[in-house]
Amino acid sequence: MLPGFLKYVVEIGVLYYFSYQFLRWVKGTPLFLPVRSLMVLFIAAGVSNLLTLGELRLFWRLCLFVYVGTMLLILQPELRRNYMNRLYHHVLLERNTNEEGRAKFIEDLALACQTLSRKKIGALVVLERTNSLRDFIQTGVLVDAFFSPELLFSIFLPDSPLHDGAVVVRENKIVAAGCILPLAEQVEARRKIGTRHRAGLGVTEQTDALAIVISEETGKISLAVHGRMAWDIEAGTLKRMLKILYRRL
Repeated sequence: MLPGFLKYVVEIGVLYYFSYQFLRWVKGTPLFLPVRSLMVLFIAAGVSNLLTLGELRLFWRLCLFVYVGTMLLILQPELRRNYMNRLYHHVLLERNTNEEGRAKFIEDLALACQTLSRKKIGALVVLERTNSLRDFIQTGVLVDAFFSPELLFSIFLPDSPLHDGAVVVRENKIVAAGCILPLAEQVEARRKIGTRHRAGLGVTEQTDALAIVISEETGKISLAVHGRMAWDIEAGTLKRMLKILYRRL
């Protein structure tokens, strides 16, 4: 009885490990919810197998087979795109090993945000990390220029035609401006927030990007990550947070 029990424990442990790693891989993509539902079916099938419930075991195996087959057919393009994005960003990250350049970028970005904050100029800056922001970049105007505080400041000037959208930064370069982002569906009930803050939260709900939001009304700086917002932070705090979070995989 003991060896059989240990066998089930080992099997469950191995399945749990690989399932956890796969969920981490698809987190922030449309694959996350279907895969999480698949994990529930795995657990139900495992319990039926452990309790030697023959009829239910056959039923759960059939459900797993049908579910996995359907998911692979429907989500095949998303699986391929997710794999290519991961591979693409892995190559880029291997090239981006210059810590001095990264530190200077964070310093310049914090300085630009501080200037925008003092002048109460609204802004939304999204920093791409592992998940590709290509779909959002395509909604804006391509810039493809090295980052500088002056360039960022000029984009968000009230007279600029791009100031209402978001700026997307990849590999310390401004890729696009005037980008349209998804709005967060759920926000803190105690806060009344504008479109910029909702867009900053929305893009971090769907990807692992960082979003810096500067309020046009108050000039306060906020930082969003994984669908959560750090409200009203100082430029020095922003710099410290970016040093920890930017490019953290």
